Amino acid sequence: MFRLHLFGRRPARAAVWSSRFFPLLLVAAAVLLATACAPLTRGLSGKDVVSSSRPPVLVRPAAGFDLLGSGAASPLLDTELGLRHADVGWAFYADVTRERQLAVLLSEVPAGWQWELDVSSPWREVRRDAYATGPARFIGATFLMPASADPFALMLPAPPGLHADEGEWRWLVRRYTQLSDFRAVKLVVEYREPIPAGVGEQLTDALDAGQQPAGQAAALLGEFEARSRAAFAVLAYPEGGATAERFASDSSKVQVRNLGGMAGRMEPVNNLPSEK
Repeated sequence: MFRLHLFGRRPARAAVWSSRFFPLLLVAAAVLLATACAPLTRGLSGKDVVSSSRPPVLVRPAAGFDLLGSGAASPLLDTELGLRHADVGWAFYADVTRERQLAVLLSEVPAGWQWELDVSSPWREVRRDAYATGPARFIGATFLMPASADPFALMLPAPPGLHADEGEWRWLVRRYTQLSDFRAVKLVVEYREPIPAGVGEQLTDALDAGQQPAGQAAALLGEFEARSRAAFAVLAYPEGGATAERFASDSSKVQVRNLGGMAGRMEPVNNLPSEK
């Protein structure tokens, strides 16, 4: 009798539960479906770079930085399986002197690929650490970049000529990198300046050796990195979405090969170690 009584009560409870919560489940499912089917937003909203991928962000240059150009390109990246295209949207800014510069890259891998966890540059780096701002979680690093590797040289005055024994003009760079959306999307924010005068030689010697500078050079480097953080802000993506112009396909203002070098390295997803 107890079992019959119990089994007789369950359908009634289930019916009540279904009548209450089934409409809510339908609404939740519809929201998830709409989110999944909604096109990703990539591009410029005014001077801001916006991305609705996970996590959605808005990158805003500081006051005083002019937008010199933006666009989209598909550079070829050298991988262990040969050359592969990646999609890169970019925006490049500079102040009135053109000496303080800011570059923002949004890079996406093709299906079946992911960005490598190692996001280091090809050059020796110092002060490699984490930096959180708004919804972004970056890995930061400082290094010297040769002018010949600059993707944006076409938008800048020619760098000063150096004597043969002084090598090549180089930029002092602070790069911030974040991987998102299961490593399908890479956000790079890069701030650049000329090497400071005065103790620049001491600073470059330390950076070339991959060592932390000391004394006045260390103070100059700290001031440079503080300026790099003040050069941009990362804000939460607006709840109602953002009106943005998609990055137009334009390679006329950039050196695409160098843009690929800045985007970094990717690997096939099936290169992940097996859990068996």
